[in-house]
Amino acid sequence: MSTAVALRADDSSSLRKAAIAASYPYVIHSDGECERLELQARLANIEAHLRHLPIAPNDCVLDVGCGSGSMTRLIAHSFPRAKVIGVDVRDQYLDFAEARAREEDLHNVGFRRADVFELPFPDGTFNVVWAKYLLQWLKEPKIALAELRRVTKPGGVVVSCDYSGFATEHFPIDPELERQLRHLIAASVDSDIGRKVAPFMIALGFRDVQVQIETDTLFTVIGTIDADRRRNWETQLQAMRPHLVQLLGSEPGVDRFVKRFLDHYDDPTTCSYTSLYFTRGRV
Repeated sequence: MSTAVALRADDSSSLRKAAIAASYPYVIHSDGECERLELQARLANIEAHLRHLPIAPNDCVLDVGCGSGSMTRLIAHSFPRAKVIGVDVRDQYLDFAEARAREEDLHNVGFRRADVFELPFPDGTFNVVWAKYLLQWLKEPKIALAELRRVTKPGGVVVSCDYSGFATEHFPIDPELERQLRHLIAASVDSDIGRKVAPFMIALGFRDVQVQIETDTLFTVIGTIDADRRRNWETQLQAMRPHLVQLLGSEPGVDRFVKRFLDHYDDPTTCSYTSLYFTRGRV
């Protein structure tokens, strides 16, 4: 029996409930998160991601953890004969995505509330399943990948776009700031999830697993950070402030950390690096 089948057969409901409970909280949520996600999509040049998606006319495509729906809508624009569905766990994000889709007069796209561990679709529904910046929030990403595999048609593909070295790879950097950063990031997300997805896919029985590695242009900064990327960081840091207070113990401690962090990015002599892994597996 394959690992993927075993995950479904061996009390899958209990496994998924445990995985949901164990996931990292989405500590960067705020009322302005959808606008930030739209800015982030522009900075990341998501149009370039389309080359990793082997979408044919009339395909059914799923975008898991769609957020504001920027990638879902881009796929729908780019492949007008395809049927595209975006799912997320937050109604606020789905409402935003639906409103933008109406404004853009898109008729081949829809949005649904769903959890990655319990997708409300039959086996073998989609030709292409896409996820970006999703698995880092999950403490059981392998179970999530098994669920993505389940809803993919035989011969279809799952493409997961994930970072490695997020917010932890800098040079030069003050050693104390580096230690603090690594501690805070490890308590918030899996900053190296990109390196792990291909082995997970292989273990789950995916075929023709491939990885393409690129520079993550959103979080890689050479020299002084630009205003838009700085604003992206400022918005995330403000949203995660309660989480940082828990980790650092006080509001003044958070203030000191945020100042040192942004001062580092403002320094024209520093460089910060993040890699982006596009991992593709066939069902």
